[in-house]
Amino acid sequence: MDVDPIKAEYFYKNAAEKTKLNWFCYEYAFVLYSQIRSSHKLTRYRNNNTQDQITAFCVHFSKSMKQSIFDKLSGRTAITILDEAYVYSFYPDSSHSQTGKLLTAASEAWDEHLSICETCPTRCISEMYEMCGMFDRMDEDGFLF
Repeated sequence: MDVDPIKAEYFYKNAAEKTKLNWFCYEYAFVLYSQIRSSHKLTRYRNNNTQDQITAFCVHFSKSMKQSIFDKLSGRTAITILDEAYVYSFYPDSSHSQTGKLLTAASEAWDEHLSICETCPTRCISEMYEMCGMFDRMDEDGFLF
């Protein structure tokens, strides 16, 4: 069985960081990883990067999205921005084409993730600073039990 390489512990350092916002980012990283793995347009990217590198990028991008979430919720921006700077901060030499393809995958993952969140009772964004017990309910293989 192919287990997704995104680990919950990548999103917290201590118990105080087991927040709903970090859980949201963890879930988004899963969806982003899936988008990248299935995108025909990112075949070359996948061929040039290991699974660990792709995982690290997804975690980085997802954590970077916190700034965009804060900007949107504070009214600083009208929409949640998937910033190309999040790609370039991880891949400083990324081509314009690759960056665009990664942002497309990130946007598709964002829309997919938000569509799931619409019916989820956890309310990760509106209660972002609340503690999230789901981190503690993960088993050692990364599955909720």
